[in-house]
Amino acid sequence: MLMSNATILKPLRRAVVCAVLLLGSMAGSLIMPVQAQDQLRIAAVVNDEIISELDVYMRLRIAMLSAQLQDTEETRRRLLPQVLRNLIDDRLKIQEAKRTGIKINPADVERRIDRLAERNNMTRADLETFLRSNGVLVDAIADQITAELNWARLVQRTLRPRIVITDQEINEEAARIKATQGQTEYKMYQIFLAVDAPNQESPVRDSAERLVEQLRAGADFESLAQEFSQDEGALKGGNWGWMRLDQMEPAVAREIQLVPTGQLVGPLRGTGGYFIAFASETRVSGSGDPTGAGSVTVKQILWSLPPNAAESEVNRAISQANTIAGRIENCGQMAQVAEEASPGVYRELGSVLVNDLPQQVQSIAINQPIDIPSRPVRTNQGVGLYLICARQGGDEDSQSRTAIADRLGQQRLETLARGYLSDLRRAAVIDIRM
Repeated sequence: MLMSNATILKPLRRAVVCAVLLLGSMAGSLIMPVQAQDQLRIAAVVNDEIISELDVYMRLRIAMLSAQLQDTEETRRRLLPQVLRNLIDDRLKIQEAKRTGIKINPADVERRIDRLAERNNMTRADLETFLRSNGVLVDAIADQITAELNWARLVQRTLRPRIVITDQEINEEAARIKATQGQTEYKMYQIFLAVDAPNQESPVRDSAERLVEQLRAGADFESLAQEFSQDEGALKGGNWGWMRLDQMEPAVAREIQLVPTGQLVGPLRGTGGYFIAFASETRVSGSGDPTGAGSVTVKQILWSLPPNAAESEVNRAISQANTIAGRIENCGQMAQVAEEASPGVYRELGSVLVNDLPQQVQSIAINQPIDIPSRPVRTNQGVGLYLICARQGGDEDSQSRTAIADRLGQQRLETLARGYLSDLRRAAVIDIRM
């Protein structure tokens, strides 16, 4: 996808844009595998709404460019089933958002596309011409953005209020943390493909195996995760951060401890579907904060910008960040105010070690008053506005009840979001015709 997120929302991915630009010279080899008269044939019908073959091949092209894969007949054959499934999911997300009264301002979508052009030193017209020359219509990008914005708002408004973490759950997690001190933690990356009905078992496993083949052939894991993973980890390129074995899907935990760091495991049948994973590195639990700087519970609004962004673009982001900051009174209010921050993207980072934050943000983490928005901060990712909601010292204090509740809440939200989409799939009338 051309999007990435915060807690649920995805900003436009610079990696995709770079891949498109780098592969521009290959336009001649990126031939649409359908003739003009076939492009409007029906690929699938989702609750009486049509997905055309043109829609499928636009998304397929974007996925291949994103993962830096050669556009060959074999690659298309391997990726097409999952691409079609993702398009179906997008249609279900938009339909459900519409049913619940959520509306996305078309201007928000247009602004994101305009910013995509600006990042590449193009006019909007130049960008559209360039994409067409590579077999991608700008409408395909707009459709992805629209689906993710709808889903982000739907999850935040519908699911987040349902999450309640009890004292007993916090106590049990605190006991687990204490019991696992000194054990191995893994920095995990994961792709998840859902199985919602028995008749999906074989095709989903086939899709997972095709993704593994692409990964072993050199495809970028994070790009494929962003395009195809059907859990909220997709929003972070499949990066789930540091995890203990007891925090992982059991099927993944059993395998990951048996293979060398960096080696893929999967596809593995686990809860709800198939998993592909690897650990990029390991460490001893409790050793993640050797300086004793502690951790903070932090929320962020990020205006994504490349390191070489024009000064005028940076100043616009800073100006908008200052305006938004003036409307934020506390941590509880930030999510609501952030809905007006587009193209800035809201994200709850949860409990984060100070030393894991960008260097420019570490002083804010240490010194900024609780519940007071920071000044806008320029980092390699763009311009960020940060709100410190709680601080925890090193060692035992870093596992404060607030931090534990935050992590459990994020896990619960992921589970609810996955279940919500699974319910939508099961209830839908879907007719696949290609």
